[in-house]
Amino acid sequence: MSVTHLPNTHYTSLLSAHENNLVGQDVSWLNSLRKKAIEAFSVTGFPTLREEEWRYTNISPIEKKQFAVAEKPGKLDAAFVKAVLLEGCYHLVFVDGFYQAEFSSMDGLSAGVTVSALSEGLSEHESLVKSLLDSTVETPALGFINFNTALFTDGAVISIEENTVLDKPIQLAFISSKEAALKLTNSRNLVLAKASSKASIIETFHSVEESCHHTNVITEVVVEPNANLSHNRLQAESLKAYHIGGVYSRLENNAIFNQSNYTFGANLSRCEIHGTLGEASDCTLNGLYVGQDKQHMDNHTRLNHAQPHAVSNEFYKGVLGDNSRGVFQGRIVVAQDAQKTDAKMNNRNLLLSDRAEVDAKPQLEIYADDVKCAHGVTVGQLDETAIFYLRSRGADKQTAKNMLTFAFANEMIERIDFEPLRMAVLEELLKRFPQAGMKKEWL
Repeated sequence: MSVTHLPNTHYTSLLSAHENNLVGQDVSWLNSLRKKAIEAFSVTGFPTLREEEWRYTNISPIEKKQFAVAEKPGKLDAAFVKAVLLEGCYHLVFVDGFYQAEFSSMDGLSAGVTVSALSEGLSEHESLVKSLLDSTVETPALGFINFNTALFTDGAVISIEENTVLDKPIQLAFISSKEAALKLTNSRNLVLAKASSKASIIETFHSVEESCHHTNVITEVVVEPNANLSHNRLQAESLKAYHIGGVYSRLENNAIFNQSNYTFGANLSRCEIHGTLGEASDCTLNGLYVGQDKQHMDNHTRLNHAQPHAVSNEFYKGVLGDNSRGVFQGRIVVAQDAQKTDAKMNNRNLLLSDRAEVDAKPQLEIYADDVKCAHGVTVGQLDETAIFYLRSRGADKQTAKNMLTFAFANEMIERIDFEPLRMAVLEELLKRFPQAGMKKEWL
C-alpha cells in the first residue's frame, strides 16, 4: 500500500536547485525523465512507517539530517583506494558519487565489453543508457528511486556483448571521502549481459572515516537469454552513515543471475533486491548482514516468477549483537502462467544479545497450481550445549561463542568463489569479533 504525505521541503528544494547541473543536462529525454521523477517525488516524498513495505524501518533521521548534495569529489589518499580495490579486477572508482579516472583501471579489457562512467560515456553510449535507465525499477513503489533518478550525479554503464566471456570481474568502488560529511551522493548503475555472455560485477562501498553521510545507489540489470551474470555487493561504510541501495533485475529466457549481498556498515541501511524471472531462468540470492551497536539493517527482496519453469533459491543470514536490529522481508510472487516454478526462501538469524532484535517477514503469493515453493525463518541464540562442549575442550566462554558465531556466518562467505572478494568479506566479519576472539591466522 502506498501512502501519500507531504515531502520534506529541504529535499524537494534540492531537486529544483540542482536539476540543471547534473550529468546529461543537455540530453532532452534524460531531462524529461528527471523532471518526471521530480514531480513524482514532490507528491509522495520518502516512504513512511505507514507503508507496509517500510513498517519496520524509520527513515525520518534521513529527513531530519537535511543532507546537502555533494557537488564535487573530496580528496582521497591513494593508499586508502589501494586498500579497498580487489586484486584481479577491472576497476571503476567513484568518490562522493563522481567518477575518478586516476584511480580507475580498465587496461586489457577484451573486445565486446563496454565499461564506462555515465559522466564520461553518456554521449557515446546514449542509446544503451536510454534503453536501460528506468527499465527495471518499480518507480511508483519507492520515493528513493524517484529521488535517485532526479539527482544521480554519476554511475557506471556496462554492456557485455553476445557470446562474450569476461576474463575477470569488474569492481565498482564507491568511496565516501572526509568531505562527504553531511553530504548526499546519488549513483546509478546500468548493466546489460547480452545473450550467451558471462560476467561478474562487484560493487563495494567504503568510507574514509566514521562520518555521517548518505549514500543512495541503484543498479539496474538486464540478463538476456542464456547469459550468466554474477553480481556481488559489499557495504562496509561508516557506522554513522545512512545507506539506501537497490538491485533491480530482469531475467529473460534461460538466463542465470546470482546476486550476493553482504552488509556490515552504516547506522541505518536498506537494500532492495528485486528480480523478474523469464521462462526457465535461474536466480540465486545470498545475503549476510552483521549488526552491532545500534545499527539498523533492512534487507528487502522480491522475486516475480512471471513465466513457467523458472527456479529461484534465496538464502539470507543475519547476526545481530548489542542493540542492533535486523529486518528481512522476502516476497516470492508466482504468476498464474508461471507453472512448474521451483522457488525456495530461507532466512536464519542469530541474536548475540538480549537487546538485539530481528523482524522477519517471508511471503509467498502463488497464483499457479503446479509449483514447488517453500520458505522458512529461524531466530535464535547460541546453543548453550555447543558452548559447553567447546569449553570442555579448553576454549574460554568468549572464544567458544566467537567460534560458533563465526561458523554460522562463514557458511555464507564460503559461497564466494572469487578469492579476493571472499577475503575482503572475511576481513569485515572478523572486525566484528572482540580482539581476544577469532583471528585470521587461525583460518
